[in-house]
Amino acid sequence: MKMFWSKIRSALMLGWALLCCWLVLGFATSCSNPTSSSTLPSVVTESTKNPLTDLTTAAAAGKTLYAVNCSLCHGDDGKSGDDSLLAKPPDLTSGKVAADADGAIFLAIKNGVKKDGKQTMPPTRKVSDEEIWQMVAYVRALAK
Repeated sequence: MKMFWSKIRSALMLGWALLCCWLVLGFATSCSNPTSSSTLPSVVTESTKNPLTDLTTAAAAGKTLYAVNCSLCHGDDGKSGDDSLLAKPPDLTSGKVAADADGAIFLAIKNGVKKDGKQTMPPTRKVSDEEIWQMVAYVRALAK
């Protein structure tokens, strides 16, 4: 009988430990987000301003996303690394892209870019709107 209660107590302690970890991780994750999805606009136009409140944190998160999704064509520094492409990607650190509004950059990342009816930049896939705004923040940081 003593062994039975020992197993029950161990199971309860494990359950409490898992519950505490789940609560702590959930709280830490919600605190580390630069924004909550409730503050993201439901409609984005070319003139929409980046809704993320902490652009430094957003740019830091955007750097990793940029490395995975953008750097192959645009280069690590945003200055158009790949000359072998049919359409040379624009320099993200100056010129038109640097002058574009946040919403225009967001829409280019989300929907891709066409030139003369041909897709020159594919749309992102499996990336949330918040992550796209983080990439916008990083592109802005590249231009500084």
